[in-house]
Amino acid sequence: MIAVHGYAGMETGVAFDRARILGERLGDAGALLATLSGQWAFHFVRGEHDMMRQLAGEARRTSQQMSDEALQLAGYRLAGLNAIYFGRFVEARSVFETILRIYDVSRHRPQPVHYIHDPKFYALAYLPVIYWVLGYPEQAKSWQAKAFEYATELNQATLTTHVKIYGGAGLEELLFDASAVRAYADAIIELADLHNLRYFRLSGLILRGWTMAQAGAGQEGLALMRRSCTERLAMGVSWYQSRYLCMLAATSLQQRRPDEGLAALAEARNLGTRTDEHMWEAEIRRIEGELRRMQGAPLAEVEGHFQEALAIARDQNAKSFELRAAISLARLWCDDGSHTEAGRVLLASIYNWFTEGLDTPDLREAKRLLDNL
Repeated sequence: MIAVHGYAGMETGVAFDRARILGERLGDAGALLATLSGQWAFHFVRGEHDMMRQLAGEARRTSQQMSDEALQLAGYRLAGLNAIYFGRFVEARSVFETILRIYDVSRHRPQPVHYIHDPKFYALAYLPVIYWVLGYPEQAKSWQAKAFEYATELNQATLTTHVKIYGGAGLEELLFDASAVRAYADAIIELADLHNLRYFRLSGLILRGWTMAQAGAGQEGLALMRRSCTERLAMGVSWYQSRYLCMLAATSLQQRRPDEGLAALAEARNLGTRTDEHMWEAEIRRIEGELRRMQGAPLAEVEGHFQEALAIARDQNAKSFELRAAISLARLWCDDGSHTEAGRVLLASIYNWFTEGLDTPDLREAKRLLDNL
């Protein structure tokens, strides 16, 4: 059902609702684990945050009532993914690492038919991006390797594709490694075609479009990204849509098409208002500032966007987003010539916080800018 209609397909939601009723009648913990997880995934991918919170709470209460460790781990999984969605990255890391401490393969790994609900898999799949956001790019790469090792062990096409999208390409795009993203995109599309995973195929196409633009085919890459984002939203999918719209906006900035970039960000903001997602909020504000600057907006307006991005990143303890916002603001002040010293102090403060990943593109750019201030 998920393979054909996607997590957000109405048919998928109806199937999980029916299965939940049967599981409750039987009082079967395994069935409840699968159906609660499935119901939550349906609402998660659709961005229906009230139901996400409600089902995560139900999973926690049910696990306590039944004294079932597997259900407890399922509750942790839902809580961790909720935390990412709402931009609570430190909490997400803590919850996922709790799963990894508790999880015992012999006691907690579900039957193969239910691997898609394996809490250890999801903890490993999302820790790479979480660690990057929190400012640990080298540890993010280490978690990426662990995620792929475990996905290989489970050996299911849906899970392999999932981890390639989020733990693989999701991290490499943030690191600006276009060649790695292209390899993942091609593998995702190949797996999706082989196993009829249309939902995942659209992610692969967006990633492929991004790499095309980085390689010089800007017009074609943007068109593929835009078309695939539209098709994805038509399926009812909102999960990671804001990131893809940020990528579309940033690519429009590279191609000097600010109007198109701002249109993508307007869509991302509207989506965030509807779903209450905050994962990419700092990036949305920062990229909007860069696009407004390209349009020639007043200095105060552009600065306001960068300051908002900085404040959001700090509130979320999102050090990598804070670094990007500080780079944008320091560059603005440097080019204006009025707050050069303030820009240097701001950028040096966050740059000096980092203890790893000094050869990553963001940190190299920060060092280059500091050397010129």
